[in-house]
Amino acid sequence: MKTKLISCILLLALSLSSCSSDDVPLLNEAKVIERMSNGTWKITNFTFQNTNKTTDYTGVTFDFDAISLTLSNTGTLPVVGSWGVTDDGFEGEPDLVVSLALTSVEPRFTNISDDWHIIESTSNKLKLKDENIETGSIDYLTFEKN
Repeated sequence: MKTKLISCILLLALSLSSCSSDDVPLLNEAKVIERMSNGTWKITNFTFQNTNKTTDYTGVTFDFDAISLTLSNTGTLPVVGSWGVTDDGFEGEPDLVVSLALTSVEPRFTNISDDWHIIESTSNKLKLKDENIETGSIDYLTFEKN
């Protein structure tokens, strides 16, 4: 009996240790901040009020660090701002939210300055959504690592 129990525990430990970090679901704010602070990012999808606006961000590079955000290749002056991640969920049921606040008055940047709910997070991709209360539409924003 003890041999079976030990074998089961070893098998379980082996199967858990073989998982990569991207296979583990996102559980906390710190993991999102760590991932986004590593390298530069680009927008690969932005759907705003049921219209695809992704091309508005062609060539724009997003550089996140732990407390600020800098955009380059914007065609105008560099855009700066802040960002953060909070857990708006209940205990045991996280609802992680990324808040973006950019300084530009250009609509393409004010449209993404919002609170976005995380629907997927890996080391190379961050997919977000936001329900627009005024229009009833759901906006989607996806960042991918350069």
